[in-house]
Amino acid sequence: MNEKVVVLGVLFFLNYASCSPCDINGEATVIRCAVDLVMQQFGTWTHVTKATDDSSVSLPLRQVGQLCMKYDDFKQCSQSVDDQCRTSMLTNLMSLWNFVCDDEFLKSIQKNRECLDMAADDPIIQRCLMEASEEAELVNMNTTASIAQKREQKCRYMNRQIGCYATFDFFKLCSEAVELQHKLLSFMTLNVSDLAGCDIPTFADIKNKFKSVEREKIKGSCTEDGCVCNEGFKYDNATKKCADVDECAEGTSWCSQHCTNTEGGYDCSCDARYFKLSEDNRTCVRIDSSPMWLYFAHGQSIWNLSESGRDFQLVRMGLQKTAMIDVDVKEQKIYYADIGANVIERKNIDGAFPQPIQTYEVDGVEGIAVDWVGRNLYSARRNGIFVQTLEGRYRKALYKDKLTMPRALIVNPSEGMIYGTDWSSSAFIYKASMDGSSFKKIVTENIVWPNALAIDQYTGRLYWADAFLDTIQSSDLEGNNKKTIISDPDAVPHVFGMAIADDYLYWTDWTYRGILRANKHSGLNITVLAQTALLPYGIKVYHPSVQPNYSNPCDSTVCSQLCLLNSGAKEGVCACSDGFELGSDGKTCHSHCNSNEIVCGGSDPKCISKRYLCDGTNHCADNADESNCPPRICLPGQFQCHDNKKCLAALALCDGTPNCEDGSDEKYCDSLKPIRYY
Repeated sequence: MNEKVVVLGVLFFLNYASCSPCDINGEATVIRCAVDLVMQQFGTWTHVTKATDDSSVSLPLRQVGQLCMKYDDFKQCSQSVDDQCRTSMLTNLMSLWNFVCDDEFLKSIQKNRECLDMAADDPIIQRCLMEASEEAELVNMNTTASIAQKREQKCRYMNRQIGCYATFDFFKLCSEAVELQHKLLSFMTLNVSDLAGCDIPTFADIKNKFKSVEREKIKGSCTEDGCVCNEGFKYDNATKKCADVDECAEGTSWCSQHCTNTEGGYDCSCDARYFKLSEDNRTCVRIDSSPMWLYFAHGQSIWNLSESGRDFQLVRMGLQKTAMIDVDVKEQKIYYADIGANVIERKNIDGAFPQPIQTYEVDGVEGIAVDWVGRNLYSARRNGIFVQTLEGRYRKALYKDKLTMPRALIVNPSEGMIYGTDWSSSAFIYKASMDGSSFKKIVTENIVWPNALAIDQYTGRLYWADAFLDTIQSSDLEGNNKKTIISDPDAVPHVFGMAIADDYLYWTDWTYRGILRANKHSGLNITVLAQTALLPYGIKVYHPSVQPNYSNPCDSTVCSQLCLLNSGAKEGVCACSDGFELGSDGKTCHSHCNSNEIVCGGSDPKCISKRYLCDGTNHCADNADESNCPPRICLPGQFQCHDNKKCLAALALCDGTPNCEDGSDEKYCDSLKPIRYY
């Protein structure tokens, strides 16, 4: 059949049953001028080899430029015809030509020319398009197919075309070209009456599907025989697929500080107040020049050591038995418990004169911790945990009968929590609210002698050393995602104290009689920084970055005695010292001391046991415990029997054995367990 007759038939089909506003000459002109343009599109570019009235035309984008040139010729040729006449005869075609010949659309085609050429030469895409076209032709040629079936096939054909271009490999390289093709097919669908209801996926859906496939490919490859997972992924037994490894939660990242998990990896960041991220994108480097010092207890003295281990300084001497220490960077003070002298003291880092802040019930203290935000001091003694202000006022038993053999104690003010260890036959690590509202054991397995404990403020990881298992381990702050850092009896034969700063763990070891250091992630590069003459005990790092600033909710909370950080550290909670109770206003404390207690007044109201009456040490700010006392015959810190016949060391007081003839050393005693010595 003559091609021009076919074109005429197509044009009349497009204009079928319409009421033409053209006269005979106008119609003839439009048909004559449109012949080459329609033949350009319908006669050459259709994938359907045999033209039929129901054929769905596919318009290759890389040929649009030539089509638009023909369209310009058409408009020039038919300029004598009224535009309404042209539009009425070629409604759908002119709408399509105006769409693809728009300047912005043409610019996009030119921009993606390389990708469009690639698609035209891609055998997979072209075979896909040909198969879709042949399938459509078979249905159209089926004389028994209903109109609905043919329409359904047209919709399927449009979707098949989109699918042909949206193959994974092509989409990965040429997503903009796929989007162009989607725009064209979507336009044709919306502007051809019998395709208007076709359900074509949005480009966003296509893109999301690609991302989903891409994610699966990134994870690894799975077959019936199993999966081979790429780095950063692991096999998930539940889904039978490769799943992302959360390096941040599992503690396997190499971030110095903050870790953000990403699919197949993680990103590291630093606290910009003190650090910057180095070029390796993992390590946080301090930006200030202030020196970092290590303070450690040495039994009868306290020393500091430079982080390089080259410089020693004596900080405090003349102590009897000091093992537990902590520091307060804000006020530049060091706190320590001398259990031999039954006193907790503090002194300025560069000062010469110590200040006693607790002069009773220091025997048996196994850990002290400075809350540098809420400005309180916590301590673990015998079976309980205590709190008081940093000045030593308003001492309160926060938790009772929770511990058996306490050892290490640390605080994490950013979350309002205390962490500690217990050496009992069923050893454990616990986590407790700083306001006394909750207590739970978080590590109870594979633990025997948890001597040392440290927390990384920035990674949210807990570290501890087991002096029996000869290990250093870590976990998250709930005791999960455990990781062994060092497991070597030659490297960590008997750790006592531990601290953490930057990317290093620091610890004291009795076997080495020294201070050691290793990488906190791997435990590698173990270095002996210094060795000591006597056994080294507790160790703390002194630097502003180790005690980062946080807002203190107690600054806006009015309490007559104690203000404690709640769980989460969002609010301050008022509390009272032992022997006092909180009033109905939730702020004011009222005394209710019993008959076995002394009522202390003055600036530090509290109730203390009468066993401290007339012991030669002022425990009350108003001296109520040392008023009307007999002459002292014993040294300060010793217990004087009430019959004045004997002097006892403080450790003999309430030890369960009467040492005074009148039994006064066992009077007014609580039900306490014997003190454990080092």
